[in-house]
Amino acid sequence: MTTASQATILLVDDDDEIRATAPLILTLEGYRVVTACDGQEALQLITEGKCLPQLIISDIAMPHMDGYAFFEAVRQLPHLRTMPFIFLTAFGSRQHIHLGRELGADDYLVKPFEPSELLASVRSRLGRTQEIRQQVERELSDVRRMLVQLLSHELRTPLTYITGGFELLAELLAQQSNQEDISTSIDLIRSGAQRLLRLAEQVVTYTELVSGFTKKQLDEFGEAIALSELVESAIGMAYPELRARNIALELRRAIDMTAEVRGLPKLLTNAIYEVIRNAITFSPEGSTISVHLSHEGPFASIRVVDQGSGILESDLAYVWEVMAQSDRQRREQQGAGMGLPIVRQTMRVHGGDAELESSPGRGTTVTLRLPLISS
Repeated sequence: MTTASQATILLVDDDDEIRATAPLILTLEGYRVVTACDGQEALQLITEGKCLPQLIISDIAMPHMDGYAFFEAVRQLPHLRTMPFIFLTAFGSRQHIHLGRELGADDYLVKPFEPSELLASVRSRLGRTQEIRQQVERELSDVRRMLVQLLSHELRTPLTYITGGFELLAELLAQQSNQEDISTSIDLIRSGAQRLLRLAEQVVTYTELVSGFTKKQLDEFGEAIALSELVESAIGMAYPELRARNIALELRRAIDMTAEVRGLPKLLTNAIYEVIRNAITFSPEGSTISVHLSHEGPFASIRVVDQGSGILESDLAYVWEVMAQSDRQRREQQGAGMGLPIVRQTMRVHGGDAELESSPGRGTTVTLRLPLISS
């Protein structure tokens, strides 16, 4: 967060003396000052990214673009709508002061001014802005924490009761009867419960990722782990599905077995498993899935290649969006389309990224990248 002594102030005035003395006063207090001779030049500095101020001090009577027009132009920029803005002018009448404040200016200083007046106004506006920002961040953090806790408890807990109680009931029924209809009903209930449980886990995981909760966990609890270990764990999770569909998995390594990444092991393993699981889902029985591990500069690359049906070109732009699934009309995929968005968010939280290449009839390749720990 920018402190008062680090704040950048944009001073806009056509008076050479003001542009010389005011920056000196402000610089001695630790502020960084950028100057412009009129509103047009100041607006150009902002829009071209040459100045990103935390506070603007502007004269009113200036050539090309006066202070009022400059103020209105600044307020049209979304990222500067709440920027503290002080008018500094020789127009000291009650009418001019009223007009400036009616427009939404935060303060109005009349020339000639005392250095103490200028500094007091700047400190007050920057301090108030910082207080508001901190309060918003605290409230946002509280909302995020409450949302994560609510989803975690209200989704996971009831489903835990359902699945636990169901398994106990299934055991009791199995001891009393072997009727086919009971077995079919149990399978249907089990499938629905598992589907709901998976959705609940995905919703909670995605919420934690996008809320910033996972990033805080990573900063506090992240650890070094061998890339090979992550991939092998993910393959182990996918083994029952591979066997059920008679799909072979080929693991190719072009990277040191000891290569390490830093992260949350469970989250990374689940992300890799999700990509392999997708490959299994959309691959024909008896086919082969390839997993390639390699170096790409400072990154480790995990590339999962399948021989499946591929993705329609029209759907490629949406595969990373929540609830987006390719060709849903022809396929009952039994999912909410959260898997790939979770994968990409997981990689990005860890400083990496995810990419996908696919075309109908030619399979799909998903590439995950994670920064390697320098040896």
